[in-house]
Amino acid sequence: MRPYLAALVGLAPLAMGGCVSYQYAKSVKLVSFEDSVATGQAVGPITGESCQAAVMGYPLGERPTLDKAFADARKSNGTLRYMNNVYSENTGFNAYFYSKRCISVKGSGYK
Repeated sequence: MRPYLAALVGLAPLAMGGCVSYQYAKSVKLVSFEDSVATGQAVGPITGESCQAAVMGYPLGERPTLDKAFADARKSNGTLRYMNNVYSENTGFNAYFYSKRCISVKGSGYK
């Protein structure tokens, strides 16, 4: 009976962890915001980010996510249809009492 108990205890973290999604994009060739596949006009380099601040280790607001970073990139460039050569990186800083954790996406934009 003990081996079964050990197996159940070993699987408990997986069962309690729920779904996990990775918050990074590396060398993505195309991210489209519309269904149109027609070639667009180049806008130039596009950047978007999603951030969360923390004061004395206590987070303020929601965690940064990749989809919020893409939404920010699109919002700042109104008619953005798609992005090429997309990558993301974790950015931010830690100044002892105040810290900022961000996910930044960068790529070439087209409208």
